[in-house]
Amino acid sequence: MRSEFVQLSEFPDLFFELKPDLNGWFRGVRFATNSAGLADKEYSRAKPEDVFRIAVAGSSWTMGSGVEPDEAWPAVLERQLNGQKSDPTIEVLNFAVEMYGLRELVATVRHKVKEWNPDLILVPITSFTTRFLWEETNKNQTLPERAYPFFDSYALRAFGNLLGWSVDKPADDRDHLDSAMNKLRLAQLERTLNELADLQIKNDVPIVVIFLGYFSLGPKREQAQLQQASQLGLKVMLANQIFPTESKERHKLQISRYDRHPNGSGHELIASFIGEGLMR
Repeated sequence: MRSEFVQLSEFPDLFFELKPDLNGWFRGVRFATNSAGLADKEYSRAKPEDVFRIAVAGSSWTMGSGVEPDEAWPAVLERQLNGQKSDPTIEVLNFAVEMYGLRELVATVRHKVKEWNPDLILVPITSFTTRFLWEETNKNQTLPERAYPFFDSYALRAFGNLLGWSVDKPADDRDHLDSAMNKLRLAQLERTLNELADLQIKNDVPIVVIFLGYFSLGPKREQAQLQQASQLGLKVMLANQIFPTESKERHKLQISRYDRHPNGSGHELIASFIGEGLMR
């Protein structure tokens, strides 16, 4: 959000978006966007007749923070699905942007994906996604001043912790909900499911909500969310259950011990789980 890679969106509820035609470095790896500002390869805006198109809204776990663009799970999913079936060709378009909260995920579905005429929409939600406060739209929003990656990095924080320095977490200038505000987090999640269900009906395109990463509301609350989604006609995948609970094994699927975003192997695991769910 404070990098040179984002710009204000024309839609206040979306707030910010990736700039088009980027080609640089982000979190230590190559980062690029296409002419539409997606962290993805180039696609024709008009969907070809022989294509089944999947649009993915999401945040950092889906954008592929810390991995090469073709390692992010939407790109892996596209290759996996096309490797299993010859007809029709499947496209998986990645609309995800790091630091998006629930409001931005809904806004992505509302404003961004429709013109690409998708046949299916995936909306992955991580625990961090739910922690951003859903603020009402403000037409006078401005982006915060640019931050420099090294001074806003996981590496510097880890090094500082080892030396006993006081190094703040990366600044994102967004209000967070802490663990004491779980009721508000749940209310925001319920609002998200309701608005996605309305968009599913309005656009006549099925939506699958994916609980991703280490996301857990606890068994009772998770069951309540599943029941709500089912009543609203939304499909749900519990991809949060695929990661090992033992930290040593989980670290093998992370960028590093200090960056819990999935590495290439983690993205492969996510793509395989979602692909299997879609093929059922």
